[in-house]
Amino acid sequence: MTSQRVLLIGAFGNIGEATLRALVQRGYAVRCFDIPTRRNQRMARRWRHRIEIVWGDLRHQEDVQTAVQGMGVVIHLAFVIPKLSVTGMESESNPAWAYAINVEGSQNLLEAMTNHAPEAKLLFTSSLHVYGLTQHLPPPRKVSDPFAPVDHYSRHKVRVEALVQRSRQTWTIFRLGASMPL
Repeated sequence: MTSQRVLLIGAFGNIGEATLRALVQRGYAVRCFDIPTRRNQRMARRWRHRIEIVWGDLRHQEDVQTAVQGMGVVIHLAFVIPKLSVTGMESESNPAWAYAINVEGSQNLLEAMTNHAPEAKLLFTSSLHVYGLTQHLPPPRKVSDPFAPVDHYSRHKVRVEALVQRSRQTWTIFRLGASMPL
């Protein structure tokens, strides 16, 4: 059944690995999409008999089109983060590179879904960073709170949230507060 087929983008990152484990344990047919770094390929070997893998780059439309074919749900976790990236690169030291992956890559994904998986549901993982510095405010943050991004990463998240909301897909946006490595 198509609704049981899940595309996990950023499958071998910190959040991706935990998500992949949960999806497989629950019996979903999972296709993973990630860049073929040495680390990602090593992680993928552990899962090779339980998942399908499509190596590619969000910046390449043809890679993304191949990945979305036949999917019922797309979970978009791939994003260049401000610090502690396994790539050694970060959004703040190379904002143009990060923008190309984060924003333009997400736009490629939305276009591919519109053209090749129009019924697929999209789950996009954003961040509470879109609200800026909020330690002085009483919790909790609310959806109606204004955005106040303070860095490239959070500006990219705000931009992609807007793209998702304007898309033709059925979507859900999750704003995570923190995600510590396992």
